[in-house]
Parts: sequence; structure tokens; C-alpha cells
Amino acid sequence: MEILLAIFLGGLFGAALYLAGASNPNKLLSMLRLEDLGLMKIIVFAIGFASVLLSVSIGFGIFDISHLSIKTTHLGVIVGGFIFGIGFGSVGTCPGTCVAATGTGGFRKGLAAVIGGLVGAFAFSMTYGFWEGTGLFDTMNLGKLTLFNLSDKFPSVFSIGYIGLLITGILFMTAAYFIPLRGRE
Repeated sequence: MEILLAIFLGGLFGAALYLAGASNPNKLLSMLRLEDLGLMKIIVFAIGFASVLLSVSIGFGIFDISHLSIKTTHLGVIVGGFIFGIGFGSVGTCPGTCVAATGTGGFRKGLAAVIGGLVGAFAFSMTYGFWEGTGLFDTMNLGKLTLFNLSDKFPSVFSIGYIGLLITGILFMTAAYFIPLRGRE
């Protein structure tokens, strides 16, 4: 049953990406060049809306925070984010959107990104021992750091709890309202 739910929810996510235009590498590149900001409005609003929903569901005890998987923050994550950003900006697709792009007009770029991601993940897993030996994962190791204190199990930057998440979500949704549809020409 869980696999059917995962397929259904994954299909909904892919449909949402397609309808928003996020499966189109050219539209993503237009957003990254600050030319067409319509997709940016959607992304910023979605981050804010999800933050508000998460905050409210935690506050009312609907959602158990232990279901979230919080990754460790260290230099390896920062380096990986840098590599991810270069790839995203170069190709105009990321792990979520490249799978959706393979089913739409961006098939070649999407497929190249999927294959590149699989090869990169394989190469990283085969060389993990080497990278661990360099101390990359111990440098700047801040543990499972969260922005707001959502659980006593994780360190946080701010100690205002899920109310901070709620405020941030509202700020993101407000910012999305003010982002223009068109950027620089």
C-alpha cells in the first residue's frame, strides 16, 4: 500500500512540476537569469506555504517532528551544494525536475541530468571512504542543525520554535506576492 501511495504522490508532484513549468529546463534557466520570475513566485510561495502548514501541524500536534529526516550540516554539504548549484545553473534542471523533464519537452537535458546524477551518486558512494578520510565531513560539523528549535534533539540557530517557522512562512508568501512576473529584459 505504501508503494502505491508513493507512486500516487510522486505522480501528483510531477504533475505540479509540469503545470508550474518547472519541468522545462528553458523556463528554469529563464528564472535563474532573472528574466521570467513567474516560476520563482511559485517556488517562493510554495516554500512559505509548506512552512506555514508544517508549523501549524506541529503546533497542533498533528505532525510528529520525528518523521522529518534532518541531515548533518558540514563542509561536505556546502561543497555538494556548490556543485549542485553549478550543475543546476548550467543545465537548468535539478534532481526533482529532471525526472519530470524526461517526460516532457526537455527529454534530452532531463535524461542527461538523471544519468549524470546517478553516475555522480555512484562515484561518490565508491569514493566515500576517501572523502571521509580527508576530514571533509568533520570540518564545520554543526550536527543536525535546524533554523528554528523544532525539537530538543537538534541544535538550532534561533530558539523561537515553530512560531519562527510560521513567521518565516508568512514572510515568504508575502515576498512571493511582490515578486514581479517579468525580471530584467
